[in-house]
Amino acid sequence: MRTTRRLQIDYSNVLAAVFELMLRSGIRAKDLLPVCVRSLGRAEAKCRLSRVDEVGGLVTAALVLDTWHRDRRYLTARGLPRPVRLLGPTPSVEALVRLQKTAGPASAVARHLKELRLVVRCGKSLYKPASDAAVISAKDPLILQHAARALSTLLETVGQNMNSTSGLAPLIERFAEVPDLPKKYVKAFKAFTQTQGRTFLRTVNDWLESRRVRRRSPRVTTSTVRAGIHTYAYVVPKRHRLR
Repeated sequence: MRTTRRLQIDYSNVLAAVFELMLRSGIRAKDLLPVCVRSLGRAEAKCRLSRVDEVGGLVTAALVLDTWHRDRRYLTARGLPRPVRLLGPTPSVEALVRLQKTAGPASAVARHLKELRLVVRCGKSLYKPASDAAVISAKDPLILQHAARALSTLLETVGQNMNSTSGLAPLIERFAEVPDLPKKYVKAFKAFTQTQGRTFLRTVNDWLESRRVRRRSPRVTTSTVRAGIHTYAYVVPKRHRLR
């Protein structure tokens, strides 16, 4: 009974965090109930049909920026991202989006990357990536999508590890934490985890990219899955106990 109660509290905290994010994003409280009902229906249907949602949004942006730093057609002689047009045939940002086989119009995605300043103007009618990672600070629906997707993949990983019957090794799901890091080390912690995380993610990304399906032929059918890893750091101030 105690375990059930604990799980209810934990799941309640997860839902509260999602609801808070939605409210801060401008969704009205009275609109949450129908959203929850629809989401519950989708979850039930997914459990029955084992469906997986399509990848899009921030993932597409990240793939575009990564390809820009890898594809020789988009690199200078020094190996740096080459400035290209926003729209049009290869080489262009639109063409990079098309390479990711997105469901929506590639031109619209390219313009969105410009609006988010993930690609910035460089010379007359040319653009370059702001960085090799998709980092968004503006208030945009992609932020909500990113947070919701990160949460859902974490819960899916935990669930798969708990319920796996295939005999395969569990997916990595670990954390490193201390309860009493002095505040004077917070700045150093941020810098250290940024450096280590960038190196780690680049290594994993190189491994994944080298194994992606490049060409699809009607005669050759390759079963694929969505695979990746998500890492983040956190600093949580201690809460004062209520007397």
